[in-house]
Amino acid sequence: MGKILSIDFGTVRVGLAITDDEKKFALVLDTISAEPHRDCLEKIKNIVEGEKVERIILGLPLTMEGTDGPQAQAVRVFGGELIKLLSLPLEYVDERFSTKMSATVSKLKGALHPDAEAARLLLDTWLEKNRK
Repeated sequence: MGKILSIDFGTVRVGLAITDDEKKFALVLDTISAEPHRDCLEKIKNIVEGEKVERIILGLPLTMEGTDGPQAQAVRVFGGELIKLLSLPLEYVDERFSTKMSATVSKLKGALHPDAEAARLLLDTWLEKNRK
């Protein structure tokens, strides 16, 4: 069984988090540069292969009304590229409140990677919803 990778996509930075082998915990992994775009995709591909990832969770920044704005559309394009590149299941997770929460948590923890913390919070939320 593989791990689950969570991605908080931004136009400048991309936060990454991953589960442990048993998929019980969400762990901060890294923050990578979103540009150059090809390099970003290649780094994610290397992580997926090296960590034996079986599923990707991608934060979707919906508007407060729950619709796609420009940033959500950019995330969907990025998600489509990941699906083509990796051939893995990809699930979008509403991240409307995770960015603000991750900033607060990161500040309290003195975290070096607030974008990766946002990805960890997304993954932790997903794990809680999908526990059997």
